[in-house]
Amino acid sequence: MTKLDKFTEELKNTFGQRLKSVFVYGSKANADISCIDGNADLIIIVENLSGEDIKNISKPAKKWMGGFFDKNKNTEPVFMGEKEWFNSADTYAMEYADIKENHKILYGENLICNIEIKREDLRLRCETETKNLLMKFRSHYLLYADNPQYLKQSITPVVKTINAIFKTVLRLKNIEVSNSAHENLNKISELYTCDRAFYEKILCFKEKYCAMTRKEIIEMSDKTIEQLDKLLEYINNL
Repeated sequence: MTKLDKFTEELKNTFGQRLKSVFVYGSKANADISCIDGNADLIIIVENLSGEDIKNISKPAKKWMGGFFDKNKNTEPVFMGEKEWFNSADTYAMEYADIKENHKILYGENLICNIEIKREDLRLRCETETKNLLMKFRSHYLLYADNPQYLKQSITPVVKTINAIFKTVLRLKNIEVSNSAHENLNKISELYTCDRAFYEKILCFKEKYCAMTRKEIIEMSDKTIEQLDKLLEYINNL
């Protein structure tokens, strides 16, 4: 019995018939179920989810996530009530669009196929996410402009969010989304005049294929603000 099987059994024992659906999304959604034992993103939908439910499933959930030295660690599973799940397609339009395209039902009902994502909700969520990213990075730059080592740590999270934003822009333009961040960048660069070399550099940095000098970190930080501002303007006009 795999780690996933054990956690699913704990979910069924805890929630019984109120457990509506368990599904994996993200990078492991296309993997064989028997191979999903680490680095998996799960969503668990429960009818009338309560605080007591969260307390009761806390220990199994933490065991599923793994300890500090666990090689097969998983991200924190997302628990949602059934009504909450259906009512959140506007608030989490970007995330739902990703899930609809890339998921695997592990247990229970398919509560994804009938989710409707409206274009304006998707555009607004994309704009909000881009604005938040820009504001957050400005704040980091304000605090760590004189400390490139700390500033460097702020660049990596930008890449992950940028790819999610790029995928959303492609969906808004009815262009097929790729699992490769580099391919999505290629498609985005055909839509507006972004600094492709900048995005390639931070992708390379995130994937740990290249390093940055102190001078480059400052230069890339300047570019990050410039390019996020430009991207935000493009999204505003979609």
